[in-house]
Amino acid sequence: MAKKYYYQKTIYNEYLGKVKTIKAESRWELELKVEEQIAKWDLEEEKQRKREAILDMKEEAEFETELAVEKIEQYRNLLNHTLNLNDKLDWDQQKKTEPFRPFEFEKKDLQYFLKKHKVPKKSFVESLLPFLKKEREKLEKQAQDEYNEHLQEYEKAYNDYLAEKEKYEKEQDEYNKEIDEWRANFEAGDPEAIEKYINVVLENSAYPEEIEKEYEVQYRPDLKTVIISYKLPSPAVIPKIVEFKYSPTKQEIVAKEMKKKEFEEFYDSIIYQITLRTIHEIFESVYIEHVDVVVFNGWVDYVDESTGQDSSSCIISVQTSRKEFEGINLARVDYKKCIQNLKGIFAGKLAFLTPVKPILDIDKEDNRFVESKDILSNLHSNQNLATMHWEDFEHLVRQLFEKMFNEDGAEVKVTQASRDGGVDAVAFDPDPIKGGKFVIQAKRYNNTVPVSAVRDLYGTMLHEGATKGILVTTSNFGKDALEFVKDKPITLINGQELLYLFHKYGYKNLQIVLDK
Repeated sequence: MAKKYYYQKTIYNEYLGKVKTIKAESRWELELKVEEQIAKWDLEEEKQRKREAILDMKEEAEFETELAVEKIEQYRNLLNHTLNLNDKLDWDQQKKTEPFRPFEFEKKDLQYFLKKHKVPKKSFVESLLPFLKKEREKLEKQAQDEYNEHLQEYEKAYNDYLAEKEKYEKEQDEYNKEIDEWRANFEAGDPEAIEKYINVVLENSAYPEEIEKEYEVQYRPDLKTVIISYKLPSPAVIPKIVEFKYSPTKQEIVAKEMKKKEFEEFYDSIIYQITLRTIHEIFESVYIEHVDVVVFNGWVDYVDESTGQDSSSCIISVQTSRKEFEGINLARVDYKKCIQNLKGIFAGKLAFLTPVKPILDIDKEDNRFVESKDILSNLHSNQNLATMHWEDFEHLVRQLFEKMFNEDGAEVKVTQASRDGGVDAVAFDPDPIKGGKFVIQAKRYNNTVPVSAVRDLYGTMLHEGATKGILVTTSNFGKDALEFVKDKPITLINGQELLYLFHKYGYKNLQIVLDK
């Protein structure tokens, strides 16, 4: 279940003394995870402050018992919690509607500065005492100069504000257009849009602190099926304390845990609930006709006590159709019997982590990726890149970037040959700071590259959830294209720059001669 994370943010709670680095595949997912973690810490901080305010140990034991019982009840009601919610995404809430901050620079009039410099009013005394007139005029000039300077500062601040506001609103509009495009693609049945939608739904699903949500989503359009690989909590992280008691003899607070059998049943109930809850959230939220079936595979990471090695096992697998699942009253079912009725697969007590084979597993291979062709080694002296076959040119560029990215441990894959403006190659850089997913397009042009090609690349980046886009050509880019990429994570490489890169890696006999 290894996922590639391209975004991360480290957050802190000074009061609790906690630090956590949140990782995600995309910016929107990172924002959701950060907000959720901060909310959990805020709740934990509130409880901790109440705890520290208690001086009597008996009272403390009672308080800790209340928290323990509350926590256990959270787990007993994992499924019921979501039944009272509408899991369908509100598209308008996905958009950014926060207005830009108001302009806060206070504009002062001339009278303010006259008073500040204590400029006296004209009087007949000045005709008798000329030095008073000079003093007044001197103060007036100081006030006028400061007023003029203030007006300049105000004008600059206002112009800067308008520029920031315009940029903010432009980015907001672009973001909201992406949401509209995502919605249109989702409702049209686009697989990536459906997967993204389900990811947001599952990320919105609130679980107790101990459960760190991690999952993979794959949509199979040929089967109208969503496959979920869900990382389930191991028994070690599930709370088992049911009571705290103050022992007068030991002068300490003693924790009372569930008995072994009771805990095993409790753990099994949690896994059944997470399974049913996830399936319910998908069917309830996905309102389009393109999803008929959900397959849930629940995985647990643990330490194999027989070998001491880290291990991972699928311990539950369930497949169900929308029609079958929507006929179930989840508020009244016995969780285990419901899973059994759905022909779910699990082996005995789930707390034993006995592995089972997934009914249908996620296909880890991206079918777009194809075997790379070796073009570099077959290049002849003075090879003109502008006249070579367009597909060979794409593979050639892929090989060049493979050499560049491999220096940092990255991986470059070339996609199926196509001339539709899609992805030509994808680079995966694991570096947590400067890494991410890079979309690379190679365009063997003789004429100036139109801005539409750059716009297409930007659209592909958004669709792929890429960190950066790179467009390589044998010709040059026009003014519109260069202007378009100014504020975007896109690098444009023209013909001469491409030759320089090849020369840098030892291929000095290549040339680009454009057919005018």
